Amino acid sequence: MVHINSAIVLSLSLVSSVFATSASSIDGCPDLTPRKTPAKDVTDLRIDDFGMIAGLGDSIMAGFAMMGVDYNITGVLNTSTATEFRGNSYAVGADSGAVTLPNFVKKFNPLIRGGSVLSHEASLCYGALCGFPLTAYRPLRDNLNGAQSGSLAMNLDIQLDYLINRMKNFGAGTNFNDDWKMITIQIGSNDQCASCGGIFDDEVTPQKYGEYVQAAIERIKEEIPKTYVSLFGTFKVSQVKPLTDGRTDYCELLNGTVNEFECSCFSSKENMAKMDSYSDGYNKQLQAIAEKYKATENGTFAVMYSPANIDILSFPIDALRYRNYKAIFKHTHI
Repeated sequence: MVHINSAIVLSLSLVSSVFATSASSIDGCPDLTPRKTPAKDVTDLRIDDFGMIAGLGDSIMAGFAMMGVDYNITGVLNTSTATEFRGNSYAVGADSGAVTLPNFVKKFNPLIRGGSVLSHEASLCYGALCGFPLTAYRPLRDNLNGAQSGSLAMNLDIQLDYLINRMKNFGAGTNFNDDWKMITIQIGSNDQCASCGGIFDDEVTPQKYGEYVQAAIERIKEEIPKTYVSLFGTFKVSQVKPLTDGRTDYCELLNGTVNEFECSCFSSKENMAKMDSYSDGYNKQLQAIAEKYKATENGTFAVMYSPANIDILSFPIDALRYRNYKAIFKHTHI
């Protein structure tokens, strides 16, 4: 499960020099001995050094439909089909009891700020198809979650417009210039689905993807002081097709036809092979970017790459089904 693996990777990378142990939950982890002096640079960071936590990405980061569809809702429009459960987003959700990175960090620093809370109607942005009102943020719920459902890598700059302004004006005991910040970026699923001749085909090649992500990283480096960025790798979205093909219970609202509706590249094996190739290419780009911006002594900025070792074909169908509201769903696994 992404939300657990990524949180553990980040947490262990930052605290492994302090202690090594195991626990069934974050509450079972021992407290850290309070620091006598602040972190001297980005190589000296511990999990409790971060004052602000943020995220950029697509519907996964936004928590789109992750709690499933409530089939008990009556009326013309079932709003649960287009809801982002941002408070449960694995990398930046802060709802009480949610298994998320901010709640892990809160164990060691109760004053961490920035996690998104609660839910709201989807905020959409797809390539050049962005703008008010579809792309509207809800700052008091989104907080430092700049993700937009539908986003491609080319949309990271729009997300940064919101995130940087929100960080600067966050208040609530934060200090934009002095606080250490953790930003998780996960993007690339929609890029894969746009790779087979759509209107953004030329904008989602591995080279263009890398250029867009690096531009976002460079902007963060220049405009957001004291920042640690986690680049989460892409996984092979094409695996959703064979897992769910022919399953009318995958999405009852569309009678099992949701695959081509969500990702037109599922229409042929050739297109799906291209998606896989692009996913591999994206990850090579992310690794190269992380290597370019790796932590150095006396530095105040660093990027780390975490591979998405996700085998979707091993998932139970319930991990992807839009039903049984408030069970374990799509984006709690992906």
